[in-house]
Amino acid sequence: QFVREVLTGTGSAYESPAANYFRVARDSDTATENVTQLFLGVRFSCNKCHDHPFERWTQAQYYQLGAYFAQVGYKPGQSGDEFVYDRKVGEVIFPRTGLAIAPEFPVTFAAVKQQHADTRREALADWLTSPQNPFFAKSTANRIWSYFMGRGIIDPVDDIRGSNPPSNAPLLDALTQGFVKSGFDLRHLMRTITASRAYQSSISTNRWNEDDTVNFSHQTPRRLTAEQLLDAISMATGSVQRYPGAPMGTRAQQLSDTRVSAGGFLDLFGRPARESPCECERTSEVSLAQAMNLMNGETIANSIADPKGRVAKLMADQPDNVKLVEELYLAAMSRPPKKAELEAALKHMGSSKDRAEGAQDLMWALINSPAFLFNR
Repeated sequence: QFVREVLTGTGSAYESPAANYFRVARDSDTATENVTQLFLGVRFSCNKCHDHPFERWTQAQYYQLGAYFAQVGYKPGQSGDEFVYDRKVGEVIFPRTGLAIAPEFPVTFAAVKQQHADTRREALADWLTSPQNPFFAKSTANRIWSYFMGRGIIDPVDDIRGSNPPSNAPLLDALTQGFVKSGFDLRHLMRTITASRAYQSSISTNRWNEDDTVNFSHQTPRRLTAEQLLDAISMATGSVQRYPGAPMGTRAQQLSDTRVSAGGFLDLFGRPARESPCECERTSEVSLAQAMNLMNGETIANSIADPKGRVAKLMADQPDNVKLVEELYLAAMSRPPKKAELEAALKHMGSSKDRAEGAQDLMWALINSPAFLFNR
């Protein structure tokens, strides 16, 4: 349903959010490459200029698919608004012949109700989201798996091709079939993945799987994404982040525009610019700039020192240092401190200039710990 709405979005860009997709992908070439990579996991850009040297895709298929976007029209509105609609004219010219090329799907199968489609984009949506489409469900199942496991069964997730086979084909087939049978229910797919032994496995390894990076025999620690990390800091410190133009209480993961707080904490920790369909836009590498920001950055400092935050409230309401340390551990680590951790924290607070400074130092140390920064 979501993909269909994006592919067929029409109307005012202010009133119909889906229509904005084609305000960005304004020409048929961009639309072709974005749609295939996003929703099919196939990179079609190589066969724009020639038949793909290593895959089944031809140059003709590139322009045949692009013809489905040739009749998207645009009309200006008031105050910068723009209307997206479907015209009755518009063709794609095939470079080899210099003639208009008819729309045609790169893979054909039964049960596609093209005859009921009023526009080319509706016909494409029927084909792309069909249960018989060999790429759509597989691409989605593989992508969702990668979000939970840190790596796709086919990796990269948006590069499905014969020369990049899945690490576990039966697993991907089972996930795909279950996803289709559920009616493309993402909750069903997520429930299946999270209930699996693979997802519930530990990061601990043994001598048989310590060098395994592709078979999901154990979990691989990975840094929280930029949005997850900032939301986690807010939850741990009890400080509400404020984003320009967004309602109070908005979480980083709810921001609809990557230009909000541009150049700040989120961008530093790898928030994607969302200017291309490639999953590689999001980065998870650890850098010196990130380490410096975690140690003395303004975002974390302000969150910890927030007069309405967790530390300030505990200072006023909790005179017992043992219970104070326990509360901070529960907030940041979702568990009470171990005996050695409690003793170390109490010792540090006792040697601090004042109680509040000791509590703030403890919260800062917890946020900087690998257990806080990484998925496990």
